[in-house]
Amino acid sequence: MQQGRGIRKIGMRAVRFSFAALVLITLTSNCAYGQSERASSSDEYKVYEAVLGLMDRFPVADPRVTIYGMTLTTKCGEDGSGAPLLNGCTFFWVKPDNAGTVKKLLQEEWGGFERSTWADFETKNAASVRLDEPIATPWKHKLVFPGDPPAKDSSSEDLAIFLSRVGFDEKKTEAVVYVLMFSYMKQVNTAGDYFLFRRNEKGQWEPNGRVTYFHMGDGGSSE
Repeated sequence: MQQGRGIRKIGMRAVRFSFAALVLITLTSNCAYGQSERASSSDEYKVYEAVLGLMDRFPVADPRVTIYGMTLTTKCGEDGSGAPLLNGCTFFWVKPDNAGTVKKLLQEEWGGFERSTWADFETKNAASVRLDEPIATPWKHKLVFPGDPPAKDSSSEDLAIFLSRVGFDEKKTEAVVYVLMFSYMKQVNTAGDYFLFRRNEKGQWEPNGRVTYFHMGDGGSSE
């Protein structure tokens, strides 16, 4: 699987929030998000399971993982306040980047992809939707939602994962998904990655490209 260059390296101090603050802000903001539209497409869940299935090796035997139960949104300000923000916006692209520059980056790194795939990705991620179980993962996880009580001890979590909506081409043979991962483990970076998947002859989603758009610190440690 091809992995592109990380084009943004952001120090933890520059983000101006700790992992504990991230959990607190995320789980207590915009309770109304819990009433949002649900991501009902079974194809999206299959892509989620395919990308999460790639994360099968961690430096701890039984990682404590949370998956945020609302998908990310590309909007800034209050419209994006149901998820962690950087400079008032979510992490799809970091200023001065925008949707166009990220699209160009992915096309260069992956050797191109269907125009309709990115168009669907942009359209869907203009709004956040609710995720539901079951989501099959290689490790135990917990879905967390706005309004849930914050964790009493931030060290009780090793990894917090945030997912985008999945963009498909018109024939649903190609998919793009963005995964934002906040790590509290050594040797595992906090990062945002774009993944490209394509269906094989058996109808299964196979990874065909990965671009690490940004990462923070080194192996989860602050700078």
